[in-house]
Amino acid sequence: PADAAVEFAARSRAGRAITTSQDRLVPGRKMSAHKSAPSGLVAYNSLNEESPTASERPPSVRSRTKLTVVHPPVVIKSVDEEGNAIPPSTIKGSIKMLTGNKLYYGLILVPFACFTQELGLDDAQTFILAAAAILPLAGLLGEATEQVAFHTNETVGGLLNATFGNATELIVCYFALQRGLLLVVQVSLLGSILSNTLLVLGCSMVAAGIRQMQSKFNLVAAQSNTTLLQIAILGLVVPTAMESTGQFAEHSPNDLTLARGISIVLLILYVLYVYFQLFSHAALFEDTSGEDEDEEPEEVLLPMSGAIAWLAFATVLIAFLSEKLTGAIEGTTATYGISETFVSFVIIPIVGNAAEHSTAIVMAWKGKMDLAFGVALGSSTQIALFVIPLMVIIGWAIDQPLTLVFGVYETIITFLSVLIVSHIVSDGETNWLEGTMLLFTYFIICFAFFFYHHQEALPDNHPMKHA
Repeated sequence: PADAAVEFAARSRAGRAITTSQDRLVPGRKMSAHKSAPSGLVAYNSLNEESPTASERPPSVRSRTKLTVVHPPVVIKSVDEEGNAIPPSTIKGSIKMLTGNKLYYGLILVPFACFTQELGLDDAQTFILAAAAILPLAGLLGEATEQVAFHTNETVGGLLNATFGNATELIVCYFALQRGLLLVVQVSLLGSILSNTLLVLGCSMVAAGIRQMQSKFNLVAAQSNTTLLQIAILGLVVPTAMESTGQFAEHSPNDLTLARGISIVLLILYVLYVYFQLFSHAALFEDTSGEDEDEEPEEVLLPMSGAIAWLAFATVLIAFLSEKLTGAIEGTTATYGISETFVSFVIIPIVGNAAEHSTAIVMAWKGKMDLAFGVALGSSTQIALFVIPLMVIIGWAIDQPLTLVFGVYETIITFLSVLIVSHIVSDGETNWLEGTMLLFTYFIICFAFFFYHHQEALPDNHPMKHA
């Protein structure tokens, strides 16, 4: 069995495994008997002994005690009668991609969201329409990234997924930062971390618990993510504690220097973690859940040029709508009488992560808990280790004094939430009750944020403004 084993990795961003390009089509080869492809398509499996790359692949360890045969995911392409691969068509592939996901029906809102000013809509209406239009674009961005990754090798595909994994949040936060909305940037990033670790992970655990009593997952990957999260949150606790004890004033030169130094350290740690996951210890992050189930074949829908075009299209539209979204925040909060912190903590993170949230829950329902955990915990780790420090560095470059002092209340809540998640995933098993615990934790925090006003957002005559 050791000679037949191959390295396996499922696709995802930094916290997930990556689809190997070597498992692509080899014209003229037949796939293993345990797989099947849709009509008109042929799927090829790299385990086939006729595959030119099968003998070159190293065996992978599926457990700490024994080597077993691993079936990698299947990627399928259209073929002609002679078995030769037919290059995917951009037009046909685009139609199939857009009609294959009901979420993309929401793209009809994009033109209206782009011309809200011409339609005479106010800030509140602009915010709602822009948020609704960003939802399908975020999903389209993720699928276009995967299509690009299909035409690259394993390493490049992994780096693409890691880079564009949180592109929506990064774009929204950049435009908020450019407008000087530092509080929106800080609270929305913390909201993204908690929505992934509490809301998404909790829903995934409940979904898996409905299907089976106990669900197992990759403990090494989960502990790596939670430990890195705790280290990243420590990077917020230290400057916040120093500012609270009077060591320096917020936005002072010492505060900015400390924030930028910590951000550089966290970015280096993130690069080391990506190298650890994709290169030196890739086998530890293999999907160990749902091993007995057949993997669903994945079809290459677009050529490289078409995939890049859709990737650029989605990125540009998200950037344009993000500018409208951030510009309408103040008017929206005034119209509906809700706090800016609630909008930043709850609404904006859900808009940026909705497509991924649904993916994690679906994967958990199918029993693929490693992929579900990868989406939830991996996304949180990337935001904490990559997006937050990167925004600090970008703020440095564009002369916006973004620091890591996110507020005592916000930092304490985030730290305690990460500790709760760390304890829950420490045994490598989960059930619906643990998922319910995470959901109730998230609801308590959201309910508190509905009444919470950061000092910077308080009116000048408020008694706590300068407390």
